[in-house]
Amino acid sequence: MIVAKFGGTSVSTKERILTIAEIVKVDLHRKPIVVVSALSGVTDFLLSITTASYSQVEEIIQKINVLHQNLINELFTDNSKRKSMSNYIENKLNEVRRIAKTKHFDKASLDKLVSYGEILSSYIIANALEDMGIKTMQVVATDIIVTDDNFGSAEFLAQSTKRNARKILMPMVKKGIVPVVTGYIGATEDGKTTTLGRGGSDYSASILGFCLDAEEIQIWTDVDGIFSADPRLVENAKLLKTVSYREASELATFGAKVLHPRTIRPAVKNGIPVRILNSFNIKGSGSLIVDKSTIANPITAISSKKRITLINIYSTKMLLQKGFLARVFQIFANKNISIDLVSVSEVSVSLTLDNDEHLDSVLIELSKFSSVTTTKNLGIVSLVGERIVASSSTIKAIFDILDKEKILVKMISLGASDINVSLVMQQDQVEHVVKVLHNQLLLKLLNNQYNSSGSLHNFALGGFD
Repeated sequence: MIVAKFGGTSVSTKERILTIAEIVKVDLHRKPIVVVSALSGVTDFLLSITTASYSQVEEIIQKINVLHQNLINELFTDNSKRKSMSNYIENKLNEVRRIAKTKHFDKASLDKLVSYGEILSSYIIANALEDMGIKTMQVVATDIIVTDDNFGSAEFLAQSTKRNARKILMPMVKKGIVPVVTGYIGATEDGKTTTLGRGGSDYSASILGFCLDAEEIQIWTDVDGIFSADPRLVENAKLLKTVSYREASELATFGAKVLHPRTIRPAVKNGIPVRILNSFNIKGSGSLIVDKSTIANPITAISSKKRITLINIYSTKMLLQKGFLARVFQIFANKNISIDLVSVSEVSVSLTLDNDEHLDSVLIELSKFSSVTTTKNLGIVSLVGERIVASSSTIKAIFDILDKEKILVKMISLGASDINVSLVMQQDQVEHVVKVLHNQLLLKLLNNQYNSSGSLHNFALGGFD
C-alpha cells in the first residue's frame, strides 16, 4: 500500500488531474490512497473572507465557485453529471456563506471555514478519477484523523486515528477502491474541524501512511525533489537522490518549502520511506527520504528563511540559578510560540522566532525578571548534513567564506541533532550567503568526491548527468 499526496498546483487543472489518473493507474497494484490539497488559491480566498465586507464575501465566494465550475466543465461532458456536481459545490459554498455571516472568526470557526477547499477539490477529483475508469470514493478526513484542539496547527492522536483509518480505509482498499482523502484537515474527539497547519496535506499523507503501515509515502508537488539549495536562488543547485530523515526534517524546519516540517515524524516512527516527486515530470525519480543518508559529504544541503526575530534575554539572576530557562520557555509555550534556535551563556539567552504573533505579551512577562531586546528583519541560513559537526575543516571553511564576504553573523547555533549549523544575519544578506556557501563550499565538496571516486553514484547526488 502507498499513500500519494497531490498539492494545489497538482490538482488545479484538467491536465493535472489527468496526470493524477495516469499515476494512480500505474500504481493500482500497490493499492494507492490519494490525499489532495485545495485548488491553488482557494485556501487564500477562504482566509480573505474573515476580513471582507458582506459584499466582498459574495465576490470571493463567486470566485471560488467559478474556479470549481470551470474545472467541472473541463473534466466532464455529461450535462447531468455536471449539474449534480455543480449542486454539490453550491451546497458547500452555501455552508461557507452561513459561516461568513456570523462574522465571528475564532480559531475553531476559521478551521471550519478553510476546510471547504479540500472538501471541494476531493469531490471533483474522486468523480474525475471514477469517470476515467478508476474505482474511487471521496473521504473527508474529519472522519479519520482525530486531533487535539490546537486549532490552526493541530496534532493528531495516534491511537484514535489509527483505529479510524483501518476501519474506514482498509475495507475500501481491499475492494479495489482508491480513497481520495482531504488533506490538511482533521477533527477533535468531539467532532470540531481542525487544520494541521499550512502545508498540512503533506502531514495528512504521512499520518495515514503511519496508521496503515504503508510501504511508501509519495509527495507529488511541482518540483523534481529536494535540492542542495533552493533552485530559485541557486541556478546550479543539485537534485538530492537520497536524504536522511534527520536531514529532511532539518531542511524543512529551516526553510525548504518542498516539504512540510512535520511530515517526516510519523514516517520515522514506522521507518516508511518518503519520496518527493514532480507531477509535471512524472518520469523523474525524485528524492527519496530514508533512515540513513548515503551521502559521504559533511554538508548535504543549504536552506534559509527570512522574517526572523531575534530575542536577547539578559539577567544576572541566571547565574547558578535552577529553573531559569524553564521559566523562559514556559512563557513562550503558554502563548503557543515555537522557538527555532537557542544560544545560552552564563547570564543571557538568545533565541529566534519565525512568528512574532503575541510577542508583545511575551516581552512583558520576560521583562518582569530580565532585560530584553528584540531585533527584527533577520534571516537564517542553515547548513545541514549528517557529518557536518564532525568536520572541523568544514566549520572553518564556512567562517572563512563569511569573513571574506564581510558577513556579520548575529547568532550561531549548532543544532542538538549534530547535523545543523545555523547562522543568523541581516535579512537582505540571506540570498547572497546561500549562493556563496553553496558555490564556494558545497560544490567543491561534491567535485572533490567526484575526482577521488570517479563516480557520482557513490554519494547519490543527481543533477550532473
